Amino acid sequence: MKKSQKSILKTDFGGFKMLIEFNVKNYRSIKDKMTLSMVASNSDKTSLPNNLIKGVLKNDNLLRSALIYGANASGKTNVLLALNFFKRHVLLSANNPKGSGIKFEPFKLEDNSKKNPTEMGIAFLKNGIRYIYEISFNKERVVYESLQSYESIRPKILFKRHFNKPKTKDVSKYHKIHEYYYYFPEYTKKQKEIANNTNENTLYLSKTRTENFKLTDDVYEWFDNLVFMGPDSVGEDFTLRLSEKSEKYKNLILNALNIADFAIDNFKSESTLVNYEELPKQIKSLLAQNPDIKHLNKLLRNEFWVYHKGKPFDFMSEESEGTKKMFSIIGPIIDALEKGKVMIFDEFEVKLHPDLNKFILDLFHNPTQNKQNCQLIFTTHNTNLLDLDNIRRDQVWFTEKNPKSCATELYSLLEFKPRKDKNIERGYLAGKYGALPFIKKSEIF
Repeated sequence: MKKSQKSILKTDFGGFKMLIEFNVKNYRSIKDKMTLSMVASNSDKTSLPNNLIKGVLKNDNLLRSALIYGANASGKTNVLLALNFFKRHVLLSANNPKGSGIKFEPFKLEDNSKKNPTEMGIAFLKNGIRYIYEISFNKERVVYESLQSYESIRPKILFKRHFNKPKTKDVSKYHKIHEYYYYFPEYTKKQKEIANNTNENTLYLSKTRTENFKLTDDVYEWFDNLVFMGPDSVGEDFTLRLSEKSEKYKNLILNALNIADFAIDNFKSESTLVNYEELPKQIKSLLAQNPDIKHLNKLLRNEFWVYHKGKPFDFMSEESEGTKKMFSIIGPIIDALEKGKVMIFDEFEVKLHPDLNKFILDLFHNPTQNKQNCQLIFTTHNTNLLDLDNIRRDQVWFTEKNPKSCATELYSLLEFKPRKDKNIERGYLAGKYGALPFIKKSEIF
């Protein structure tokens, strides 16, 4: 994280929650350390200013979006899955029963990798402060954990945690609790109590939340505002719940759907109690297999309709897969744009027309729509987006398998130094930047 560490954060962007960098090592197809950076290149200072978040760092701007391209099975999804795992480990590991271990998925094609821990690190902004948080873990325990903040040019260590004695001259400043050595700049009774209650498979940061330790609330909440959506994230519940909060949100959802040419006048959901005996035989047969349900006399049935020209259509049986996908994601998108969240999308283009991909991306680049500097990071095969009239060179990333190790490598389009007037889509499809499938022949019989 050398580049971001040189910068001093300006403090007039209070509630914003931007990602600066994420790095990961020894996770799934990722063998060596790789870094995804949202720091804008200084070589493109005048290019597409609306794609930048300006003024939050003293010497650098941040990007509003990043696009990751690569062949199938090249590991681009694993980059996002690593970030999502990091989030879930922070939010949920406090609930891990002692001795239950950690979900550990190291690089499998090298024996040494199976013996080494997975490492993850992240730099981000929250409430006018830059934080750097790092962890490493194996299948049994957290091996290392540290959190530091940059309220000025000098870092402030909030805590460090080592399994076994750290190799440092300042080891006398550490406190041994169980098998771990903890460092706190100000050692309090509360910190000791939390450390004492933190299991080997639990992150100390996660435990501070359940123990109501306010010092780390901003960091925990940053992870809570990281949104991950997979290619099959089709579920209308979030959008419906958002629409029920106020008429404002329902109108925003309808407006977005109509701008995107779905011709939906209205939508409505309804829940009714249905007698068990009135259910179709096929459904009763399935329910009978569940001992917690089959004894119920009445069941709640949820129905959802969308209206075209005033006529109701059943959402699940009469709408296209593209309509379902768009309705499912537009609620989370509106929520993210309003609250300044970081949104992660795997296979961004699935079930959506290429023009809809561009419509969504343009929302994040439009300063009147994205007032809270929400960021969008996604994997895609949609090469129509590779247009330097809309995307900066530093926003484009590629993943490719190393031919010898089969490990994922992540690299930026900037490494190729393409001219700003270059046809990037044509160059990518021609193989100039790699990250394409190498198909040996066109016959299998």
